[in-house]
Amino acid sequence: MANWSNPTITTQYDVFVNEAKDRDVDSATMFLNVPTGAVPVGAVMMARVSPTAFTFREFNGIGFGEKTLHMTGGGTSATEPVAARANLGIGTMGVQNSNAVAITGGTIYNLSGLSISCSIVFNANAAYDLGSNGSRVRRGYFSDALVLPSGVDKFATS
Repeated sequence: MANWSNPTITTQYDVFVNEAKDRDVDSATMFLNVPTGAVPVGAVMMARVSPTAFTFREFNGIGFGEKTLHMTGGGTSATEPVAARANLGIGTMGVQNSNAVAITGGTIYNLSGLSISCSIVFNANAAYDLGSNGSRVRRGYFSDALVLPSGVDKFATS
């Protein structure tokens, strides 16, 4: 850790070399070890947040403040994961595991076919449409049975 006040013009040669070397190390490691004394304003420090995570901080004359990287510099312009995902245009699907995807609405456009290898289960005894008046199901293939319920309110009339 260099004292950035040194070396001075009056520093003895035997001390000057070590002090200059310490400043070189601070610069090369981006102040990974917190510097002491007279750090130049605008100096950028790489701070270790955890053994595998780092953050950038900039000296403002009083202390080192967090520095976010703009997207053009390889950053996200954000300090929180939610804001980073928003800035990158990543929606809620981007944080779901492939084995546990929750889709709660929306429309699938340009779908030419759909293959389902599971049961279709409705969550209530209500009327559900397969198709619409303008676009109806043409054929249905059933391997075991087709059950047509009878009685009041079992089929929609419009």
